[in-house]
Amino acid sequence: MKKFFSLLEDNICAIILLVMMLLTCVNVVARYVLKASMPFVEELTCLGLIILSLTGAAVAAKRGAHLGLTVLTDFFPAKGQKFCTLLGDLMGIIFGVLILWFGFFMAKQEYVLGQLTAGMQWPEWMFGMFVPISGGVLVIRYIQLFITHLVKKEEK
Repeated sequence: MKKFFSLLEDNICAIILLVMMLLTCVNVVARYVLKASMPFVEELTCLGLIILSLTGAAVAAKRGAHLGLTVLTDFFPAKGQKFCTLLGDLMGIIFGVLILWFGFFMAKQEYVLGQLTAGMQWPEWMFGMFVPISGGVLVIRYIQLFITHLVKKEEK
């Protein structure tokens, strides 16, 4: 199950990036060759960028690939470095919870108000629901990282 979800995140990112690229290329050809733009492409690529950004953050957390500045922490003893790593993981959890919390209320408000997208006239909440979903995935990944770093033996 763990491998399935791991591959799911990676494949979602790859598929969304591919679809965004294809839609944008088709829209550019349509705009300059056929002199007719497709307005729905901008909305779909914006949605893809939201999903890609937040899901990509979860994938980076899973791999431990988020950027870090270790200029000061390299001088800390092993316990100090571990503390800073755990503090960073806790901050990632808090960030994910905030995205989940505010994203949920944003999507709920879009649903209640019946807001529609400008071009396609689709319900806004269909786009907004991906924010709390991605926030939840980010929280799960940072909890996994926190536990991994917590039980990891200190290097000497």
